[in-house]
Amino acid sequence: MALTRETVVRNLWASTALFVTAAFIAFVVVRSDAAVRVGWMLYFAGWLPPLAALAICVARKERPDAGGAVALTILVAFGILFWLNHG
Repeated sequence: MALTRETVVRNLWASTALFVTAAFIAFVVVRSDAAVRVGWMLYFAGWLPPLAALAICVARKERPDAGGAVALTILVAFGILFWLNHG
């Protein structure tokens, strides 16, 4: 099975869920000072794959699909929730 550009972009959009879940676990389950720092690093690292997918879409002059909007909405929503709980 060939790895197409569309598959790569969809996986970049979907990877947001992994980073947010890992940050959530660091914030809520582990709860140490070091875990909070790691949680913030994971959260901010979660912005890199969607921004890369957005750059690919811009370079190819395509509109992002619905996954792009969902990924960015998840990042913004959880960023606000993380900030309210650990800011």
